Amino acid sequence: AQAVGTSDRAVCKRLRLVVQNEMIRATVLRLNASLLRHQNQWLQEAHHAAAIRPWHSMEQPHRQQLHQLPLQRLPDQPKPTSSDCNNFVPRVSTPSGAKKNFCEYSCPETVREICHGKVPGWSMRPVQDITVTKLGSGLSNVNYRVTMTSPAVSVPCVLFRVYGKGISVLYDYTMEFQTFKMLSKFQIAPRLYASDDEWRIEEWHDSIPLPNSNMCNPSILVQVAAQLGRLHKISFKPDFPSELHAQQPLHVTRLERWGDAFSQIARHPKVAGSVARMGVQEMLAEREWLAKFVVEGSSGTSSGLDVVFSHWDCQENNVLQTPYGLRLIDFEYSGMEHQAFDIATYFLECTIDYLHDEYPYYKLCLHNFPTETEQRFFCCVYLSEYLGVAVKPEDAAVSVLLERVQRFTLVSHLLWAFWSVIRAHQQSMDGGFDYLHFAEARWALYKQSKDAMLQALQGAGRGTGSTNRHGDWQQHGWNSQKHFV
Repeated sequence: AQAVGTSDRAVCKRLRLVVQNEMIRATVLRLNASLLRHQNQWLQEAHHAAAIRPWHSMEQPHRQQLHQLPLQRLPDQPKPTSSDCNNFVPRVSTPSGAKKNFCEYSCPETVREICHGKVPGWSMRPVQDITVTKLGSGLSNVNYRVTMTSPAVSVPCVLFRVYGKGISVLYDYTMEFQTFKMLSKFQIAPRLYASDDEWRIEEWHDSIPLPNSNMCNPSILVQVAAQLGRLHKISFKPDFPSELHAQQPLHVTRLERWGDAFSQIARHPKVAGSVARMGVQEMLAEREWLAKFVVEGSSGTSSGLDVVFSHWDCQENNVLQTPYGLRLIDFEYSGMEHQAFDIATYFLECTIDYLHDEYPYYKLCLHNFPTETEQRFFCCVYLSEYLGVAVKPEDAAVSVLLERVQRFTLVSHLLWAFWSVIRAHQQSMDGGFDYLHFAEARWALYKQSKDAMLQALQGAGRGTGSTNRHGDWQQHGWNSQKHFV
C-alpha cells in the first residue's frame, strides 16, 4: 500500500490478498518439489529391494512371506502415488558375507549411514547433518534418537532400534515384526520407515517417559486404564490377524519356554552362584501350580480372563507423555493374553523405578503400590472403556476383575524373574542394570505375595488355597485385598 501511495482500505485489502496468494503458491511449489524428490528416492529403494529379493528368498526361505515388498514396479512404469509411498516400507537383509554384528549396528556411525539411506528425504542431505544420540532406557534393545539438522525435511527425527542379543529366546522375532506392522497400520504403534533382521527405524514422538512417581496420579491412571481398554478391544476387529488371534495366552507359553531357558542358563558359571541361592527347582516347580491357579474360579466377560491383545510390558519407560496425551510404545512382548495381566503388570510397575541412577540401577518402592481406592478407580475406568458402558468403582464387576488381577501379579513376578536371569546371561557385566539382583527381588516378591494371598484365601474360606507351597489344593474363598507386595 505504501508503494502505490494509497491508504484506501479496499485497495489495501486487495493487495494483502495478492501477497498472501503469492506466498501460498510459492509454498506449494516448494512442497511439490520436495515430494518429487521423496518419490524418486522411494522408487529407487523399491527397485533395489526387488532386485535382491531372489537372493533373499534362497537365503532365508522361511521369511519369504514376511519380506515381500508391497511395491513392485519396473523402471519404465508410472511414478508411485503418495498412497504407495506411505505403504512402502523397505526391508532389506544384508548378505551373510557382509553381516554386521550387534556391536557394529550399535555404532553411531553405522546408525548414521543406515538412516541416511533409509529415512525418506535424508539421502538428499549431507550425512554430516545427521546427529545420533543413544537413549539409555531400554532393557531389551539399544535405542538411538537420530535427527536431521537440515531444514525443510519431511521427517526431522526417527528412532533407530537395535534388537538385543539372544531375543529369540524371549519372543518370536518374526511374529513381533508382523505384530508391529499391524499396530502401525492401526495407528497404535509408531510408523515404520525401514527394517532389517537386526534393526528397524520408527517414527519419533516428542515426549518424555512417564515418571514412576506419577504412575498413581489420578490423571495418569484414567489415561492408562482407558488406553488398555481400547488396546484390548482391537482383537475384536474384523481385520485382526487370525493367526495371532489363535495363539495361546502368552503366560502359558512363556512359563514353559522362559522356564526351560532359565533352567539351562542356571548351570552357567556366569550366573550359577546367584541363581542357586534363589532355588532353581523351587522356581521351576511353581509353573504347573501357577498356570492352574490364575484361571481357577470366576469366569465370564470382563472377569479378567478374556483373552485379548495385550501390551504385556506396561511399565514407566513404555508409557510416553506427549503433547496429545499418553501413548504406549515398545510392543515386542505383545500378544494374546488374559486381560488381567496388563492391569496386574501396571500395578506392580508402580513400585519399580528403572531410572534410578545408583546401583542396582532400579529402586523398589513397595509403598507406591496403588491403594484399593486407586485400584478400583483404575478398573472402573478400564471396564467402562472395554465394555462401552458406565461402570462405577463400587460395582461388583470391579471386585471380580480385581480378584483376578491379584492372582496375575504372581505370574508377572515369576516370569520377569526368569527373564532377568536370561538377560543376565546375555549381557556383559559392565556395571549397568543388575539383572540378577532384579531376578532375586522379583522371586522374593513372588514368595511373599503368594504366602499373603493363600492366607487371605484360607481366612475367607472360599476359592482355592493351599496349606503349603506344593501341597494338595482345597476349596477356599477369595477376600479382595489391597495388595500383596
